[in-house]
Amino acid sequence: MHSYIRRLEEFAERCGAPVVRNSLVAGVLGQIEERRIVLRAGLTLEQQLLTLVHELTHLIIHCNASPRVNRTVCEYEAEAVERWVGAALKVGPSDEETLDAATMTEDLLACSVVRVRWASHVILKVARDSAFGLPSRLQSQAAVEIDAPAREEVVLNDELHGVRNFIRLAQAL
Repeated sequence: MHSYIRRLEEFAERCGAPVVRNSLVAGVLGQIEERRIVLRAGLTLEQQLLTLVHELTHLIIHCNASPRVNRTVCEYEAEAVERWVGAALKVGPSDEETLDAATMTEDLLACSVVRVRWASHVILKVARDSAFGLPSRLQSQAAVEIDAPAREEVVLNDELHGVRNFIRLAQAL
């Protein structure tokens, strides 16, 4: 378990969010604060791993989401990834369950399922192989110019990752 935590901490550092341990308000095991992942000091190894997975999910799929994802959806997705990764690594309450992606994501919207699967894949690759590089989705990307009239819906379709975003602009670009 130490090696999984170490690899995930190295990955967080490469993503620009070092992991620190500190006191947090009651009931909070981890959070993202000023581009750092803060884990509650004194957590068990299992709690550290699962909380780190949860916070990494927020970092890699929610922090730069545009448009912003609803907070409830963000938490649901982070918990789904935490459960998925925990089951795959045989950590936490999911140990004894069979890893079945359909049951872990059955109530999520289609785009949420794509984000959960992608984040789970990335975090599992990192936990199992420290040589796994920074996914292109997390690297700096080139700017995109959009020419659209006001109030017309613009669809941004990321075919590589199977994600679609919709934008409706108040004024022309």
